[in-house]
Amino acid sequence: MNLPEITPQVFRRHRRQLRAFLIGHEAWFSTRDLRRVVNANINDCITRQLCDDQHQHVLLRTANGWFDEEMVVSESGLHALLYVYCYHPENRMLRQWISQEVVAGLWSGRALAG
Repeated sequence: MNLPEITPQVFRRHRRQLRAFLIGHEAWFSTRDLRRVVNANINDCITRQLCDDQHQHVLLRTANGWFDEEMVVSESGLHALLYVYCYHPENRMLRQWISQEVVAGLWSGRALAG
């Protein structure tokens, strides 16, 4: 199986990275990074409970230039994880940061590149 090779944009929240990227018109996020940002056990078993179109495996470029296979979730999958599987009152602020900073940053990055 050939996985897409993705070079993500890196966003920071409280000194923790969240790698994100666009596929078409949809924002996608690294579950490994999301686990650190929300300090929750987001694993493959939990992400497999999402709809099939909300998660996938890709090859994400790391800081050293290599590609690692990672599970990623779409924006709708991320919101499902935050509300259903990892609920915490602070997630409201996280949701706002993702919408206002991360997703907006992905689109502005695409506009600069295009």
